[in-house]
Amino acid sequence: MKYVYSLFITIFLFSCTTLEYGLLLESDIEKEGNGQIILDQLEDPELRKEKIFVFSNTQDGLWQFVRVNNTERYMRDQEVQVFDLVDGKNNIYAFGRIFGDEVLNCNGDGYTFNAEDFTELDTLFFMVVFAAENEFAGRKLNCYKEFHLTEEGFFYFKDNPRTRYKSDWFLN
Repeated sequence: MKYVYSLFITIFLFSCTTLEYGLLLESDIEKEGNGQIILDQLEDPELRKEKIFVFSNTQDGLWQFVRVNNTERYMRDQEVQVFDLVDGKNNIYAFGRIFGDEVLNCNGDGYTFNAEDFTELDTLFFMVVFAAENEFAGRKLNCYKEFHLTEEGFFYFKDNPRTRYKSDWFLN
């Protein structure tokens, strides 16, 4: 019995070392130090043309990965990341990673859209939330969901992440 605690601590520490990213690591913005550059792009209509901005509003204080058109970023809650908009098909995919596996996306594919469907918009805005959406055997399963927003909705959520919303802010 006197070795039970030591055994549990050893197992716990070993299991933590197998995770690719722990809760104590920095997000990509913190590592790269480009937070001000992203905010400058977001505030300047000329600099944000042909860009995709993603706001993490998971309301859990944790981190997740966001992949946009094969560019992957490690984000924490309430961060904004910027990606290049490509002609044709674009994909936004938010997920967690456990033991090397990509997990916790609501539909497993993310949100895919064609840039030509939004020719009137020169900048696209998205928000990632942690939604209790899927139901399995009578239980709600939590997962990441990507939402395409209007510019007004994006800036409102960025400044007021825990408040109510208008349904006309959502484009998907």
